Amino acid sequence: MLRKMKKTMRHTRHIILLLALTLPLSALADEVEPTAQRLFHIERNKNTNIVVYDAQVLPDSNLAEEDPVTVYWLKLAEGGHRKELKGIEKKMAYGFEVESREGNRLVIDMKADVGRNLVVDMHEGTYWAFMEIDGRQALLEKIFIFAKETLMLPSVKYLELFGTDVETGEEVYEKLEP
Repeated sequence: MLRKMKKTMRHTRHIILLLALTLPLSALADEVEPTAQRLFHIERNKNTNIVVYDAQVLPDSNLAEEDPVTVYWLKLAEGGHRKELKGIEKKMAYGFEVESREGNRLVIDMKADVGRNLVVDMHEGTYWAFMEIDGRQALLEKIFIFAKETLMLPSVKYLELFGTDVETGEEVYEKLEP
């Protein structure tokens, strides 16, 4: 009988120890960082560095409440490291404003004047940036900017939009000249 009680007490201590070890882990699970999911990028004629736009997706597949989309440099010409945008780059060229949000659907106004808004939403289990390209609703893949360097600010000569038609799956393209 005494042996059985000791065994039960040992078993109970193991259960308590396991619970004590798992409680902090479950508390940390509530503070999980979102996973970045690439939406699209911007290429330029200046060099191979790109500006990347990522959706910030939580484990439950919702977009993060704060900063649901992030933007940064991927310095491909310098070894491929990530670098945050400078304030002026966010304000004048590559930044954006979230105009509206309904659940996980965002309407975004780009600082770079592409003449239309972007919509970030789920499509077939993945977040995408939707934009009208050549008169068709498309999944935006990249924007190419051709600019000429001047003494003050670069002068944009044209933009090219590349994507995939949502309905047909065909590649779509449009060139915009300011």
